[in-house]
Amino acid sequence: MEAGIDTFLVFAGIAAVFGVGSIVANRMLGAKPRKSYLQLTTYECGEEAEGEAQIDFPTQHYTFAIVFVAVDVIGFILALWALTFRGINSSLSPMLIAFGFTALALIGIYYALHGERRWVV
Repeated sequence: MEAGIDTFLVFAGIAAVFGVGSIVANRMLGAKPRKSYLQLTTYECGEEAEGEAQIDFPTQHYTFAIVFVAVDVIGFILALWALTFRGINSSLSPMLIAFGFTALALIGIYYALHGERRWVV
């Protein structure tokens, strides 16, 4: 075994012992759980729920945020790819890989947004 694997195993063992030890200590030394009929209510605060819980929540802004993040990640990956393959000018294969990746990512974005018909402009 290499030194890197030994170090990883030591830290993994310490993390496991700490995690399991914390749970055991909490069970042994922690406060006893209290049962109350109020815990079975909706909010456990003594207030009765009023009104309809099902509301029309606008999702268009979140759709644009998801598209922005997806395109941003695509640009980041393509920029790293371009830095990796900047020395290869004679081959067409890296360009085909880049165009294929971009096309696949854009098809995925279109598929994810296919059901979204209402756009906020």
